[in-house]
Amino acid sequence: IHTEAKTTAAAAVPEPVAQTFNRDAYACVQTEADLDAWISEARLAGVIAVETETDALDSIGAGLVGVSLATGPNRACYIPLAHGGTDLFSDAPKQLALATAIAKLKVLLEDPSVLKVGHNIKYDLNVLERQGIMVAPIDDTMVMSFDLDAGKRNHGMDELALTHFNHACISFKDVCGSGKSQLTFNQVNLTDATRYAAEDADVTLRLWHWLKPRLSAE
Repeated sequence: IHTEAKTTAAAAVPEPVAQTFNRDAYACVQTEADLDAWISEARLAGVIAVETETDALDSIGAGLVGVSLATGPNRACYIPLAHGGTDLFSDAPKQLALATAIAKLKVLLEDPSVLKVGHNIKYDLNVLERQGIMVAPIDDTMVMSFDLDAGKRNHGMDELALTHFNHACISFKDVCGSGKSQLTFNQVNLTDATRYAAEDADVTLRLWHWLKPRLSAE
């Protein structure tokens, strides 16, 4: 039996490229008209990032506080849904009624023609499923990174943003503090919440565009 050795050229791993992030460009969505506009833009984009913010780390018991979407570089928004004040005397900020936002987001997040990308998206799937949203189709940039670079690094979003884009993300501790004075995300003011949450979606979508071509090549 004749066998022929097959040789394959090693796929070229792209060099890190510094990317510019403009957190001031992120939008806070507080009206139905603005949400409708973002949903229309997302459906036209065809591939979007989606991230959830919650009031706890355990996705099984966490309450939904807000949702962020990204449609392109520096084109991201945060939709606050359950923010209150930092204490009993503070007024809750203006935000969409949860039922209204969920009904509109459900149409987008279940649309089979729009790919939804998340980082460790199983967390977001659990949170959104409890709101009656079955997100599909999906890609997960954490899984993609692990498949490509297992053993080379950790695969958290902050580390990947620094590795691939030379970008330092806002940390959870930056917006919520730490120790006994740590806030839950629903207590964070909307300016800080928008910059943090929308950046997560922005980074996630950029990671998808960075990693996706490597899958078939490698």
